[in-house]
Amino acid sequence: MSSPVSLADRLAAHPILERRVSALLDIVEAESGQLDRASDAEEAVTQNLRSMGNELLTDWGACKENQKFSEACLKHPDSKVRKKTLIGSALTEK
Repeated sequence: MSSPVSLADRLAAHPILERRVSALLDIVEAESGQLDRASDAEEAVTQNLRSMGNELLTDWGACKENQKFSEACLKHPDSKVRKKTLIGSALTEK
């Protein structure tokens, strides 16, 4: 039976998330000393969560794309890889 992985270990595997969680903790612990009003803290938390969501979903999308590409390569090993590039305003395949 494998031992459970700690939250710290899981966060360490995702540096973007770890950095954002750390920033949220700084807000909660009032580390910066710049947030004296609840509305300022709310704005800081909201902005942090929006940025975190954007970064995480972008990272998730890239990982999912790589996963699907790898699966397709395994399923169709004889396929050729073509990369679409944008030249000027015309989309071409190479």
